[in-house]
Amino acid sequence: MIKRTVALITVIIMLVSLTACSSGGSDKQIYFPIDEDPEFLDPQIISSDGAKNIIANCFEGLVTIDAEGEIIPGCAESWKITDNGLTYTFSLRRDCQWRVSDASGALLGENYKEAFDARVTADDFVFAFKRALRPETRSPGAKNLYCIKNAVAVHNGNVSEEKLGVTAKDDYTLVISLEWADPDFLYSLLDAVCMPCNEEFFEATGGRYGLSTKYLLYNGPFYISNWADDIAITVKRNDKYYGKDSVIPASVYFSMNNEQATRKQKIIDDIYHVAPLTETQAQELSGMNKYGVRSYSSTVLSLVFNCKDGVFSNADMRRAAAASFDFDAVYAKHGMEKAQGIIPESMIVSGDSYRNSVGSLKHYSNGNPDALLTKGLEAIGRKSVDITLLCTAEYEDMAREIMQTWQSELGVRFNVNVEVLELSVLREKVAGGSYQMALYPLSYSSITAFNGLARFTTDNANNVCNFSSRIYDEKVAVIKTVSDKKATVDATLEAEKYLISACPLIPISEQKDYYGFGKGVSGVISNPTGEIFYFRSTLAK
Repeated sequence: MIKRTVALITVIIMLVSLTACSSGGSDKQIYFPIDEDPEFLDPQIISSDGAKNIIANCFEGLVTIDAEGEIIPGCAESWKITDNGLTYTFSLRRDCQWRVSDASGALLGENYKEAFDARVTADDFVFAFKRALRPETRSPGAKNLYCIKNAVAVHNGNVSEEKLGVTAKDDYTLVISLEWADPDFLYSLLDAVCMPCNEEFFEATGGRYGLSTKYLLYNGPFYISNWADDIAITVKRNDKYYGKDSVIPASVYFSMNNEQATRKQKIIDDIYHVAPLTETQAQELSGMNKYGVRSYSSTVLSLVFNCKDGVFSNADMRRAAAASFDFDAVYAKHGMEKAQGIIPESMIVSGDSYRNSVGSLKHYSNGNPDALLTKGLEAIGRKSVDITLLCTAEYEDMAREIMQTWQSELGVRFNVNVEVLELSVLREKVAGGSYQMALYPLSYSSITAFNGLARFTTDNANNVCNFSSRIYDEKVAVIKTVSDKKATVDATLEAEKYLISACPLIPISEQKDYYGFGKGVSGVISNPTGEIFYFRSTLAK
């Protein structure tokens, strides 16, 4: 298999202001452990967090993000938005260019240095967006482009990609037209799927784009200088990057080591500058002077119901289970904090935290469990049901406690068996709809609360609950019709409340990821969810 690009991080959010900077950067190398070697690095089709972080550091889109979480210019030096919020006109930098290695250049011909146009132009973005939305590309990130005019129709193969609302007015002017006014569209442009792609080079790779360093070009702060299979990946400061003088680290070294137990000590020993930690390791490190610890949350442990199942297609059956769920007992015994809602605290609306804007929502608990069960059983024509609850070994005790609660509250009419699976098998079963209900870590890869709620609409491919509701679809659609910030927040809240009442899932607790920082490490920038990290400003003393 040809592979070899880079897996960058699952790293952390440390929005610490830069304490030192010198023109041209420094000679410091940043060390960070990653769990596994990535298969490929194609921005339009990657899905893993590691690959996304690589792309965020070796590529640059129209915009990027600063240490305060604000959108700032990237390849686009400026942009204008029409009053109705439907048209974005980006003016691209004239000094943004592709870094072409000799190996990559050989694909373009012997005289590539004279013949190849290394400028990053508007056409590179047009091609990237069109390619991402081609049905045959099967891009996991395509859904993040659905607000673009005709994007859904192009992705479904119903109209030509030439009708996509992305056009190059000239080499340095890109116009994007939207189906609806998305107040968080600029944040969506941070996604890997929105990175530029040079069509000439892509065609020259013969279908191998992103499979190795030979089949890659870079326009970001770093480029991959070495990829040692299953050992380490090194990225170096890109001398072709327009902002090379402001890039602090000379390089970033990603050692492939999934031995989590050693990471805290390696931070203390100055072997790692940044590393993901367990909660216990994070608590221990936070008690020591001069070390940094941060956390972020974009995953909600949830009890999910398969709404296509013969039992849980009935809302009263789901509500009976939810109404008899003893939240307080679960939180007290397992040391968990109650989830604030279906949408985790890391997601945004109009650039601000959604949860901070609306607060916590009460989980579904209306009605008498016994009465709801009676009504539900009558509706599905049964006197009792046998249910299988899927979980991983980590949550087996919790699953059995929940099972016992249901047996106590609902009796023999609601008989539950617990089946323990490996996480990969659990994800496969839930994604494929081969389950009834499951204790499931529901991860949100998007930044926006709208996309978080849209995943539960009827036709969304990521709707793991297989929930279908015309009313809910309409409530989510309303969010697209309002442009005022308060109205957007209110419409989003209305949709989330309805989803909780319909009960295709029960949000239990937000799961946090923890990261430790060595002494003197600062300037690690992350996006709002903490999913993507940028190392251009990272300083390690």
